[in-house]
Amino acid sequence: MKLFEVVQDHMITHLLQLCKTELGIDELPPIEMVNDDTVGGGTSFGEFDGESVRVVIKGRHPMDVMRTLAHELVHWKQLIDGKEMDGSDGSDVENEANAIAGIIMRKFAKLYPDYFLNTLP
Repeated sequence: MKLFEVVQDHMITHLLQLCKTELGIDELPPIEMVNDDTVGGGTSFGEFDGESVRVVIKGRHPMDVMRTLAHELVHWKQLIDGKEMDGSDGSDVENEANAIAGIIMRKFAKLYPDYFLNTLP
C-alpha cells in the first residue's frame, strides 16, 4: 500500500482540528504535503517559512508525517505569539515545537488509536 493511499484527508483533518484546539488557533497557514525526499534545502522532513507549511510524505509512516505537521504548526503558533523564530538545533522555539508536537501526538493516539495500528505502508 502506498503512502498516498494511507494518508487520507480525514486523518489530516482530525489532526488539524486537534492542533487548532491544543494550540488555541483559529486559522491555519497554507499546508502542502510534498511527495519529495526532503524540504528546507535537503535537511528536513518539514518546514515553516513564516507563511506556509510544507511536509514531506514520501517514504514515511503516516504518523511521522502527522508529527511533523504538528511540529510545524507549533511554529505557526509561535509566530502568531510574536516569538523570535530561531530554527537552529536546540533553540528554545525548536525545543518547544518538539515537545508540544509530542504532546499533541500522544493525545492524537488516544483519540485515534487505529491510525497508529492500521496505517503501515
